[in-house]
Amino acid sequence: MRRGLLAGLFIFLVTLFAGIQMPAFADSLPAAPNHFYLDQPGILDDTTKNLIDKKGAIYKEKPEAPQVVLAVIDSTDGDSVDGYAPDLFQKWKIGNQKENNGVLILYAVNDGERNVRIEVGYGLEDVIPDSIAGNILQHAKDDLKSIDPASINKGLQYTFNAVTTLIDQHYDYPVDKNALSEDELKQVSSDDDSGVPDFFALGIVAVVVLAAIFGSGGRGGRGRGGGPWYWGGGGYGGGFGGGSSRGGGGFGGGGGFSGGGGSSGGGGASI
Repeated sequence: MRRGLLAGLFIFLVTLFAGIQMPAFADSLPAAPNHFYLDQPGILDDTTKNLIDKKGAIYKEKPEAPQVVLAVIDSTDGDSVDGYAPDLFQKWKIGNQKENNGVLILYAVNDGERNVRIEVGYGLEDVIPDSIAGNILQHAKDDLKSIDPASINKGLQYTFNAVTTLIDQHYDYPVDKNALSEDELKQVSSDDDSGVPDFFALGIVAVVVLAAIFGSGGRGGRGRGGGPWYWGGGGYGGGFGGGSSRGGGGFGGGGGFSGGGGSSGGGGASI
């Protein structure tokens, strides 16, 4: 009886703590842009911007309405891209709520170490499993890790085109001129699953979640640790209004990105 009460109290306190942390945690992230990209440091060239917005507009007209969004940010403020990406994904609600078919490509300037991630929505985890997301990033690694803006744009364009090619195949959409060739697709589509048992992977996730909830919060007390990204969509309320303490935000003038309510469970890969 006593153990049951203690267990119930523990669950209540964890839930309460996470709920208290949520507003500060969400506000510390950039507001969602009006385009399908965010470019805080001004790295993206017009070719990359047009590529992403045009594909986003095409997807917007599809019944499944998948979304692939690129976020280029100055810094994760000491957070890992592995933790930052699902947080941002959840705030922006990328993808169709019913399909959970969003993908976030995150590029953080940081110090160049482990600063790029592909974050995959629940509904596309079979289409872009972790191993394939990793293959895509490894293939573009030299460009993504360059300090030359032209090379970075090349790497981001390749990453975006690889992701959208897989999505197009999944939904049987028409092949566009930016799609990967069959040979290029073979290079990234070899799924070398390590065979780690599901229960073991879930155990790792549980440890990470508990560490996030009971961690120090980091980043000068603004406390993104403990944010409820792992609970699914809807955690931050409606809309993308309001400012952001990190800058960024809407770019105005067309573009057309508006989150569809999608969720991420942490699938993807980083370099």
